[in-house]
Amino acid sequence: MTGERPIELQTHWRQGHVDLARRRTLLQLSACATSALVATDALAQAAHCVSTPDAGEGPFYFDPKLLRSDITDGMPGAPLTIAIQVTRAGDCAVLANARLDLWQADGLGLYSGYENQRGVGAGTPLPVGRTYLRGTQLTDADGWVRFTTIYPSWYGGRTPHLHFKVLLGGDEIVASQIFFPDQVSADVFGAWDPYRRYVDRRTVFNANDPVEGSVLCDVHENGRTGVRASAVVAVARSA
Repeated sequence: MTGERPIELQTHWRQGHVDLARRRTLLQLSACATSALVATDALAQAAHCVSTPDAGEGPFYFDPKLLRSDITDGMPGAPLTIAIQVTRAGDCAVLANARLDLWQADGLGLYSGYENQRGVGAGTPLPVGRTYLRGTQLTDADGWVRFTTIYPSWYGGRTPHLHFKVLLGGDEIVASQIFFPDQVSADVFGAWDPYRRYVDRRTVFNANDPVEGSVLCDVHENGRTGVRASAVVAVARSA
């Protein structure tokens, strides 16, 4: 009996020592993970504060002078709600009362109001004289605008995208485009009309799209009710 107790104590000490060491290791790992998350958040925040490059407005812009959040006009396609926040480059201050114009292609890759378009090559009538999928919003107190629309189709040599421009005090500050994750586009085009009739013709994706300086949106929902996404834009001037 006298020889068993030291072994028992030694066993408990070793186990306690291992448990203590394990707790210390877990605490260190937890601290490292927390630090990594904080660093990741800081990097993400810093990325949002970098001035959005001007990619140009493209060939299909015009201002229909329509201050509205729902720009669908009955066009067929997967429902899309997109929230866009306008911030000031450098310090990420939100910009209220900034003007943001949004325009896009429809489910066949065609823009309202223009002739000489091929879209997805479906041979559909051109939408001259209409203003669908175009609109203007002013940012709220937190810098946000929100649009209800449809998911844009690919067309020609382009990946799906939304066009936007930001104006402050009447001056155009930036014109650029919002891209969507390729997998989200693949899901939408495989499940919804009219895209799925022409999805096999698509050859251009985000990686080989010719436009540089686009904004990649965050997709928060992609399912039976459509797509819900958001994006942050940073501009180099304040209002």
